[in-house]
Amino acid sequence: MLIIVRKDQSKIVMGLLSYSPNLTDIVAVQREYDWYQSDDNRDILLWRDENTHHFTVLLGVASVYNSVVIRRIVFSPEVRHDQKLELGSKIYQALQYQYPDQVIMGSIATQKYVTKWRDMQ
Repeated sequence: MLIIVRKDQSKIVMGLLSYSPNLTDIVAVQREYDWYQSDDNRDILLWRDENTHHFTVLLGVASVYNSVVIRRIVFSPEVRHDQKLELGSKIYQALQYQYPDQVIMGSIATQKYVTKWRDMQ
């Protein structure tokens, strides 16, 4: 299940963001979190696993014109490599449901994943 982050979930978000390879310290993680919180056109979304009820994926998205751009994708370590494509496809479907009138697209860094997810539909 895909949910928009609430203010009281900052520790969960910071924990998942810390798995991102280009956020190397707590200052960078905090800066990234603050960047998403500073604009109403940006959101952090969490994917809750239906079986374990753990938050296993973080998406950083931005609404731009008539599209939603996936800027960041972070999988928790409990998501095995062979599960990521199928899980990504489910996330893509949930994004389409959550943003029905907008085009789902990726940034330069994430577009290859978004394309794979879209192709599985």
